[in-house]
Amino acid sequence: YEIINVTSHDLVGQAIPSYAPRHSASHFKKLECFCFEQQALKGSQKREFPVVFVIDPKLPSDIGTITLSYTFFEVAGLKSATGPGPIVVQPDKTGG
Repeated sequence: YEIINVTSHDLVGQAIPSYAPRHSASHFKKLECFCFEQQALKGSQKREFPVVFVIDPKLPSDIGTITLSYTFFEVAGLKSATGPGPIVVQPDKTGG
């Protein structure tokens, strides 16, 4: 995943994962994820983060696709940026 701080201010944030369909979450096991720790980004900084995961072989057959997405929240008391929308989190375009 790629995280972009689109402001000129440094900030610290925490990524929170979401799964679709929701009931797939219990079958999706992250081994390595940037969401395990808070991330610091300098103003206008772009960083790439790996996510390593396994899918439980007991995944119900009615689930053909799992979508993993993240919302990145600024950590209260540690942010220096103001206003909404200072961060963009998107899948790495290289497919990694």
